[in-house]
Amino acid sequence: MALAETIAGSEEEFVKLMNKKAKDLGLKNTHFSNCTGLDINIDNHYSTARDLSVIARELLSHEKILEFSSIYEDYLRKNTDNKFWLVNTNKLVRQYNGADGLKTGHTDAAGYCLAATAKKNNMRLIAIVLGEENSKVRNSETMALLDYGFDLYEVNVIQKKAAKVDTLTIDKANKENVDIILKDNITLFKKKTDKDIEYTTELKLDHVKLPVKKGDTVGRVLVKDNNNKTLTSTEVTVKENIKKINILGLYIRNLKEIVTSTI
Repeated sequence: MALAETIAGSEEEFVKLMNKKAKDLGLKNTHFSNCTGLDINIDNHYSTARDLSVIARELLSHEKILEFSSIYEDYLRKNTDNKFWLVNTNKLVRQYNGADGLKTGHTDAAGYCLAATAKKNNMRLIAIVLGEENSKVRNSETMALLDYGFDLYEVNVIQKKAAKVDTLTIDKANKENVDIILKDNITLFKKKTDKDIEYTTELKLDHVKLPVKKGDTVGRVLVKDNNNKTLTSTEVTVKENIKKINILGLYIRNLKEIVTSTI
């Protein structure tokens, strides 16, 4: 409640933001009526396992969350006489190899629920379990889902994050040559029993408007199969900040090109 009121001024306004975000994420079976998730004496408050997996995936785009959700136990007011012991209700972060998040939940109506994530061998999985009768069943069902995914599937890294994919000349940029790099690994997800996938890559750039900062998305690398179907895509950015060249810089560059072409 405190966070909602700080961000939006009131819980009602914050809930509007929550529902707008759900719509932006393409969630068709989710609606929020409060900011706490509690479903006591409240209507029109619901979600699904699929929609919660999309919310979890969006949350994981902010990697700092894992620094907190992976902690099993810690103290509030640690260096005082009134320290308070906290233990993570998500026991998987201690019980399951690779688990580092995300969130448990329980109400009488929803039962015992868990949105979990774990990473092994360059592959991160999300498992959503809802409506279990107790936390023990919830945990065992979640671990079974994760085991299923890790046993049957794998991710092959075909190009690593920050790898250069092209060098471009951007009109009126302060750098004559601009390196385009990957914002993340390019990976292919497949069953372990399937043959290696044959693929080609294609760089598709957006219209780059200066200035552009390292980290800004300027396009994508598409990975396609032999039928030209896009299997996956990864965003690209510039290797360094690029500004618009000033008049003096543009003059010197043009002069250099004239001199070079006459030699």
